[in-house]
Amino acid sequence: MRSLRGRLTVGITLVLAIVLAGAGLVVSRYVDRSERDALDKRLESIVELSRETALSAVESELPARDQRLDNVLSATGTSLRLLLDGRELPAFGRPPPPGRPAAREGFHTFETNGQRYRSYTIRLDELGGLSRLEVTTRLAPTERKLSELNRRLLGFGAAALFMAALGVWFTADVILRPLRRLRRATAGIAGTEDLDRRVPGDVGPAELRSLAASFNEMLARLGRSAADRERALAATRRFTADAGHELRTPLTSVQANLSALSRHPEMPAAQRAEMVEDALAENRRLVALLDGLQGLARGDAPPPMLDDVELADLVAVTLTAARSRYPGVTWTAELPDEPVVVRGWEPGLGIIVENLVRNAARHGGSTVAVTLSAAVPGADGGPELSVEDDGAGVAEAERERIFEPFVRAEGTTAEGSGLGLALVTQQVRAHGAAIEVGESSLGGARFSVRFARG
Repeated sequence: MRSLRGRLTVGITLVLAIVLAGAGLVVSRYVDRSERDALDKRLESIVELSRETALSAVESELPARDQRLDNVLSATGTSLRLLLDGRELPAFGRPPPPGRPAAREGFHTFETNGQRYRSYTIRLDELGGLSRLEVTTRLAPTERKLSELNRRLLGFGAAALFMAALGVWFTADVILRPLRRLRRATAGIAGTEDLDRRVPGDVGPAELRSLAASFNEMLARLGRSAADRERALAATRRFTADAGHELRTPLTSVQANLSALSRHPEMPAAQRAEMVEDALAENRRLVALLDGLQGLARGDAPPPMLDDVELADLVAVTLTAARSRYPGVTWTAELPDEPVVVRGWEPGLGIIVENLVRNAARHGGSTVAVTLSAAVPGADGGPELSVEDDGAGVAEAERERIFEPFVRAEGTTAEGSGLGLALVTQQVRAHGAAIEVGESSLGGARFSVRFARG
């Protein structure tokens, strides 16, 4: 059977059948033994009560018929006979069965002419051991009684199993009712694909409530996963559209310049040089965009290896390169003397420091201040890196948008791809850190990255 209700009914009925069969067998064996013991005791009693009659019969040689004894023995299908030195004297009760075996002392069961008999024989020591007294009775009444008992037990067992099966069938219907409700609820959720619905988890036995709670937890996880997937798809579509838009401009400019140079070979050298320089600038912008896109794609993958990175050395190396690249900017740095170790991916941490420093140099004024503080003992946070400039700053309404790819603050005229801060926030999340944008004491923007305590 495929249904749980049917399986429960069949399984419990089989168990009850085994129990009833075992109990019936025990009862049948017990009654059989009791009936046979009672029969043997009756034969012993008949022999003991007939001992005096047998002795009197031997002494008088021709015993008188005892009609009452004959009637009692005949009614029970029993015969009593006296054997004197192998010679059989007249018997009482029913005639002895023909073809019976020779008399032996004790109890014996034998079969003759298709009938089964039970006999009990004793030796009369009062007559010198030459006489034997034997009583024989049919086993048919006892066996019929046992057969009737077995039939009744079988009928009772069959009726009990039938009633038990019906009881289990209807009881299983009641027990499985909460499970059917759970199945209907899950089928409704599957049909509507509504992951915000929940199955009732406050009815039914504890096991079903636990199952409903687990199912609701799974629905919650699936809902969060679906929401994350939708957000990721939306971000991917937006990113693709922005990337196509940003790449189209430099490619179109390069194509226009190259086309003009190709169509007008007589163009003056100064104008030609200007157009070539413009094409090179657009090409550099295109390369920067592709580098940024590659960095974003690389940042989405799990870091290959995490290690202990000395952040102060990384900041010092980045500032040395920035001073050479932006000689018109005044750089100040406050770095601790003791090592500042952060657990992370060194190239990713380099992306954070380099892009924050480059962003301050491009969009700030003439001064950039970089501060690295070690974790304070007993405090919750870890090391903190801050980069400040004396530029126009970032409007409060723009402080979240600027971390999205290709988004630039309003009024920004400096060159850039709009991917630098997106790379920063990507690596900040990957390292379990947090970034904030505020106002600098220099008058511009202040970017602070707080790392988790190692």
